[in-house]
Amino acid sequence: MNIESNFNYCILSNNINHEFLKKFFEYPMIDDKLSFNDLKQKIEFNTSKMIVLNDTFYRLNYNEILIIIDLFKKQQMKFIYITSDIEKSLICDKIVVFNNDEIVLNGLKEDVLKEEKVLKRLGFGLPFVVDLSLQLNYYDVLNKIYFDMSSLIGDLWN
Repeated sequence: MNIESNFNYCILSNNINHEFLKKFFEYPMIDDKLSFNDLKQKIEFNTSKMIVLNDTFYRLNYNEILIIIDLFKKQQMKFIYITSDIEKSLICDKIVVFNNDEIVLNGLKEDVLKEEKVLKRLGFGLPFVVDLSLQLNYYDVLNKIYFDMSSLIGDLWN
């Protein structure tokens, strides 16, 4: 798998285990057991330009995740976020979907999330805001796909 250094990646898989994680051992890895403050500190003192987050955000609320993403930007770092939670894929630029250690989908977030049938066949739904915006597109209420709830709400009110 080719990881480009100018993108944040979401690795989406229902089969995340030690063997799967070995694919990413070339990068420093932060596991899922860190608190928000410990995670911030670890990122602030990391000198790597790319870091792997193993489902690290599952304990964090949305605002804490945004603070961490902003910290990555300030540190000029990119990340690979490994998860089985498709909702968290919205924080990334690119998504790589695995099924049984094989890449099924790989591309920009916008392109991968258009593959609803493939994602559902693999056991993933669409992120709520994407699904809602698609449904509203069918009724001509909206004319684009949204990846952020506040943007969707803002455009609905306008």
